[in-house]
Amino acid sequence: MNLRRLVKPLVMDTCVLGVLTVALVYGLTRSGLLIVGLAGLGIICIAVGGGTAGQVTSGQSGYGEYGEVGTPVDDTGIWSGVSPDAPFQVRLFFYGVGLVLWSLIVLRLFSSNLQ
Repeated sequence: MNLRRLVKPLVMDTCVLGVLTVALVYGLTRSGLLIVGLAGLGIICIAVGGGTAGQVTSGQSGYGEYGEVGTPVDDTGIWSGVSPDAPFQVRLFFYGVGLVLWSLIVLRLFSSNLQ
């Protein structure tokens, strides 16, 4: 696995977009509840992005009613191999990590200023 392909989404989504999102919410609202909500949203993004980014193999495949003779049809809707939208899922995972990380930092550092 080429880890260099993960550096750009890590930096862009975790460091840049995560910081911008949390800073924007903090700057506009100064609400601790919204910062905690962003951390919860980040956990959901981690679960969705991390849960679907892995390689999945097809459990069943066969010949469906719409398949031509000799053409296999996947009954599960999941093809083995890498998903075509895997980069989005990886980016969603890293964005979730950024939301959780920066929300916790804001809650720790600015807890006296939050309402």
